[in-house]
Formats: sequence, C-alpha cells, structure tokens
Amino acid sequence: MAGSVVNSITTKKEDYADSLALVDARNLPFTSAVKKDPAATNPRFDWTADTYRTAPLFPGVVDGADATDFQDEFSNRAKLYNYVQEYRETPKVSQLTQEATDMPGATNPIAAAVAKGLVELKRGMEASFLSSQDAQVDTGGVPYLTCGLGLWISTGGPTVASCPSGQRPASGQVITTATASLDEDTDMQGILKAIFDAVGMVSDSYMLLAGSTLRRRITSMTRIAVNSGSTNSANRVRTFDYKGTDATICSSTTTFDGDFGSFSVVPSSWIGMTTGSSTVDVTRGYLLDMSKISLRYNTRPNVRELPDLGGGPRRLIRAVAGLQVDSPKGMGKFQP
Repeated sequence: MAGSVVNSITTKKEDYADSLALVDARNLPFTSAVKKDPAATNPRFDWTADTYRTAPLFPGVVDGADATDFQDEFSNRAKLYNYVQEYRETPKVSQLTQEATDMPGATNPIAAAVAKGLVELKRGMEASFLSSQDAQVDTGGVPYLTCGLGLWISTGGPTVASCPSGQRPASGQVITTATASLDEDTDMQGILKAIFDAVGMVSDSYMLLAGSTLRRRITSMTRIAVNSGSTNSANRVRTFDYKGTDATICSSTTTFDGDFGSFSVVPSSWIGMTTGSSTVDVTRGYLLDMSKISLRYNTRPNVRELPDLGGGPRRLIRAVAGLQVDSPKGMGKFQP
C-alpha cells in the first residue's frame, strides 16, 4: 500500500521534554547545621582551649597561715589550629552550545552549568569536612588542605593541624565495635558515659551524623532475638511505635535518650570519603556537639565570570574555608 508511514521517515525530529530529571538528591546536613563564623583572615587560624584542674584541692587551711603557694590558672591552656582550603569548580560551555543548542532543562546552558557546579562545590566541602584527611600546607606544589572531623575526633589527633593530647577524646569515646555487633548498653550508653566522664556534660543537643549502615543498626536495636542459641531460632520480636487511631507504623529511631544525654540521629552520604572517590564509610558516625564546631570562611561560595577567549563562556566557582573544632574532648566517633 502506497504512502508514508512513521517507521520509514528518517528525518523525524526527536521530541525531548523541556525538563531534566536529577535523581541524586543527597543533602548536606553538616554544612547546613554548623556555625559560619568568624572569618579566617590567614591560611592558618588558631584558637585556644582550656580545662579546669582535674584533681580538686580541698586540704583545708591552718588557722592564721599565710598564703605561700600559688597556682598558675593558665597552665592547662592549649593552642589548636587548622588551615583553610580552597574549593573550586570551573564550568565552561562552547560558543555553539551557548548560542545554538536547544538543551532540555537548560535554556541558558552556562547558567545551568553554574547551578550544578555550585551544588558540586558544596558537596566537595561537606565531604572534606567529614573526611579523615589531615591538614596540608601549600608549598607551591601542593595546596592547603583543612583537617577533617575523622582526625579531630581521634585519640591520636592530626599531625599537621594541631590538637594537644589534653583536648582529644578518650579511648572510650571512639567506638571500634563492628556495626552489626553494636549494643545499646555497651556502645550507645557507653559513648555518652565516656563523654560525661571526660567533660562532665549531660546534653540533649548532640547530633550523630551516621552512615547508612550505622543509621540502620541504631533502629534495629529495638529488635530482640528469641531462642538465638537453638538451631531453629524463633523470628525476632520487634517493638514499634503505633498510634491506635493511625494506620502508620513507625520503625525509625531519630533520637536516642541515654543516662548521660541524648542525640539526634541524622543520616549522611558524605562520611569518610577521599577526594575523587564515591566510596562512603557507611559504618562511620560522628557524635558532635555542634555548639563547639564552626566553619571559618575566608570566601563564601561565589561565582566569577572569566573572560571568553573565543571558546565560549567560562565561570569560576570558588570558596575558601576551614574547619574549627573548639575541643574534640567532648565528642565521639563510631568507626569499626
């Protein structure tokens, strides 16, 4: 039968919807919650931490005795420091891409590239702050790096950045138990007790930034194994929060209340990463006192237009910031 059919037409125009689906929606809980001041005015920024005398004195005083022994109240002061790091994204599109290309979801290609680059810059910052990288000093061949939380919250401390031993967490504040074996009493209550023993603080404002496996394990602690020693063990019994008038079962632990404080549990997709790698340490978690952490911005994320040398519009997305942990002594970490 004569005539044209769709399958035989070779010059059909492709029909793209003028929209773009971005399936990666991972948020940035740490940089969203952390304080952003004061500004860093040098590549290296210092701060001071102090502690009270660990052994109280109460020997009594003989009546009429003169004061002959004196204390140095500043002897426990310690200097901590870290370095800023420069973060950069450099989007560019060709002249033809900008002027003569109909791109779905990008009627202005360079603007769309900048919007995506800003998100990627902020993700790089989040990952570096939650990493175990040590600080690094710019030598002309390597750049400045800021020390991440993985080293601040450790018994050994950083090497290039400085955290004196008296300001580091005790061994009980760093839980190395395998995630699948974490126990509510020994580990969850234990880490809060260790922080209390170190600094005497009972707080309800801790935040636990947790990888996905650790986050899942905390919720599964509501499960109780029955007859686990027999070959044919019974199914696990689970405890749920359920409202009799509601059709929803809650199977999530968002806050852990312990004898020595409580913490909110916040999942993170950026813990324990290294630059250029997509591998997340899903078993790691940082127990943070957010009142004692700040970002020392020198330059907040901004976009600069670079000269177009003929190849197309170019942009520089840039930020300069460093991580300040006032004292890691009151914080903890889960890292099997």
